[in-house]
Formats: sequence, C-alpha cells, structure tokens
Amino acid sequence: MSGSAWWNREIRRADKASPRQGAFKRMDRLRGQLQRLDPEVANRAWREVGDSLQRITDRYTR
Repeated sequence: MSGSAWWNREIRRADKASPRQGAFKRMDRLRGQLQRLDPEVANRAWREVGDSLQRITDRYTR
C-alpha cells in the first residue's frame, strides 16, 4: 500500500471520529511532507498555515 493511500484511509477514519481528529491527521501529513523541504520553505509554509488557521479560528469564535 502506498503512503498516499494509507494517509487517505487514516484521515477518513479520523474524520468519522470527529472533525478535530481529522484536522490533526491532516496536520501530521503536512508535517511529514514539510520535513523533506528546505527549512526556509517549510518555515514559510508553516507561517501561512498558522495564519490561515488563525483566521478560521477567529471567524468561528465570534
């Protein structure tokens, strides 16, 4: 089984349990992918993800 298929199955399984667990699995997958990149690119990607998550959090906590 390829890594992609494994992640897809794990994410679907986590989504069934709760949206939060699904989000954590997606972040784990992203973390694994970003480890292979140049650190400067990975840091920029994490900043963008953090900014996006903050906007989502702000929108739903109002």
